[in-house]
Amino acid sequence: MDNPGTTQRIADWIATVPRPRIARAAPLAIEGMRDAIGVILAGAAEPVPRKVFAAVSRWGSGPARIIGHDGALAAPWAALVNGASAHVLDYDDTFAPLSGHATAVLVPAILALGEERNASGPDLLDALVVGLEVMACIGRGVNPRHYALGWHATSTIGAIGAAAACARLMNLDATQARDALSLGVSMAAGTRMQLGAEAKSIHAGFAAKDGILAATLAEAGAGGAAEALEGRWRFVDLYAGRPAPEGAMLPPGENEPLAIESIGIAYKAYPTCAATHLSLDALLSLREGAGITPDRIAAIETDLPLVLSRNLMHPRPTTGMEARFSMEYCLAAAATQGALTLSDFEGDAIHRDAIRALMPRITMRGVPEPEDAPPPPTTVTLRLTDGTTLTEMRTERRGSRGNPMREADHDAKFRDCAGHVLDAAGVARALAAIHGLATGGDAASLVDTLVP
Repeated sequence: MDNPGTTQRIADWIATVPRPRIARAAPLAIEGMRDAIGVILAGAAEPVPRKVFAAVSRWGSGPARIIGHDGALAAPWAALVNGASAHVLDYDDTFAPLSGHATAVLVPAILALGEERNASGPDLLDALVVGLEVMACIGRGVNPRHYALGWHATSTIGAIGAAAACARLMNLDATQARDALSLGVSMAAGTRMQLGAEAKSIHAGFAAKDGILAATLAEAGAGGAAEALEGRWRFVDLYAGRPAPEGAMLPPGENEPLAIESIGIAYKAYPTCAATHLSLDALLSLREGAGITPDRIAAIETDLPLVLSRNLMHPRPTTGMEARFSMEYCLAAAATQGALTLSDFEGDAIHRDAIRALMPRITMRGVPEPEDAPPPPTTVTLRLTDGTTLTEMRTERRGSRGNPMREADHDAKFRDCAGHVLDAAGVARALAAIHGLATGGDAASLVDTLVP
């Protein structure tokens, strides 16, 4: 093709980027796979994925199993259920170019499709890295405007990235990959209005399902517009309201790093909306450093970027899901007990008297930032009953490339999450299967370790 457009150039890259080039990122992909599988296991018993399974299982069984229990469905439906499990606890990683949750979409898609297509371990890692890269390409073209407009990028860009990952896993040629991307554009939907609602948890599942559908339709010969990203009524203009920066959406050249290498995946240290994390990091640092007990706290104030504060729309949550999107609850719980864990969002935990008593004394302020400029830092101010004021500022949250979690923390998170479904021996088998993906194994043998 003469002078191929952006959609075709991304599709060409999906179809032709050498496997050894992608394989160099395998250790990073294994980290992402481990985190995603852990949170899927932890979320599998939650009501939302159970409801999703009850709905779609009416249409029959299939070859792709549901992680964390004994059901099996057609690949798109299994990806939908497992995606909901991945996202329901808000413990899943984030990916900066996407402004959303990448592996919660990609891992359910490639595991379900991988079981159907007998994919090998290296195939899975290869597809994961390719999907992340395409998410980064599109995210650079539309964010931060796309996210600020209210789109939930996990489900919009996520559907297109999942289509790319599935196209790679299925070995589609460049024309088929372009059609998969185009069909993915037609499926891109989901707004941030759903934050704190059950639908938001299902968004990752929708994107995973749609990625499989888009690639499978393309394989069958269903075509899409050749310039879905850059042509008339293009994705960029409709979903960001302005053209993409010159060259922003192009895939990396032969000697350029992949996004998973240069930017990396940001992992979560707390099972809450990522918008709370810098404030939590700062608060817990102040609490520990000064040896502060809850009875000494008169007030807590936090200032964070306005676009993030708007995600935290539940100042007085009534459910555990809403509490994950409540700065007031998260800071009160962390200040009261010095930690924030999965159990803080279960049952009646959000109604504990000591936490509720502190919540009215917590103030959150959103700080506007110029478009296309770096976000302002997050600050926490702790006012004590003796008149002392303590302040801490953060720009890199724990779990990010600039402030990484220790390997021991990653391991502990996986064991805690997986322990909701598997016994200790089962957790060890799952970890061994994940860590062995780069050199062998396959989707089916991996999922064997993920069902009770």
